[in-house]
Amino acid sequence: MYPLKFEPILKQTLWGGDKIIPFKKLNNPTTGIGESWELSGMENNESIVANGVYKGYTLTEILRKHREELVGEANYARFGNRFPLLIKFIDAKQDLSIQVHPTDDLAKKRHNSNGKTEMWYVVEADKESKLRVGFSKQITPKEYKEHIHNNTITDVLQEYEIGKGDVFFLPAGRIHSIGAGAFIAEIHQTSDITY
Repeated sequence: MYPLKFEPILKQTLWGGDKIIPFKKLNNPTTGIGESWELSGMENNESIVANGVYKGYTLTEILRKHREELVGEANYARFGNRFPLLIKFIDAKQDLSIQVHPTDDLAKKRHNSNGKTEMWYVVEADKESKLRVGFSKQITPKEYKEHIHNNTITDVLQEYEIGKGDVFFLPAGRIHSIGAGAFIAEIHQTSDITY
């Protein structure tokens, strides 16, 4: 094997900013790029090799051919031909939706899929950028429903001012959202289930 490079999968969004294209030094006039998927085995969004003898092959094709050599014996035994991670950049020009992702057990039960644990690395952030991760205080299920009904759930989320180099671990099941002006690298389990 040789060091593989992959073509980015650019996702134009309503909330996308203008940081991904210059950061990656891409010759692309597209605006509003909210995400750049760097490494993905997701069906219909698979990374394609950009260099060497495997140029044009999908990540799954390479995984089927090189198996343990690519991901290690333990990972191949656990995940087979499904690459276990999705790595992307996110550039939020606007506040993103509040989300929570299922655990492995819940995702398997409801969707026959993986859960979604995430990690964020702040690549850069505008001066007033924030991330919301978890609750700022303990609330009851009744209070949660009231906050949702009254559109005040952000009042009870823990806000963090962010700067370049900050890292956040988000286990599946933890409520979170990305604030305007945040440019982050996100690594998560191969899953696209969001509540």
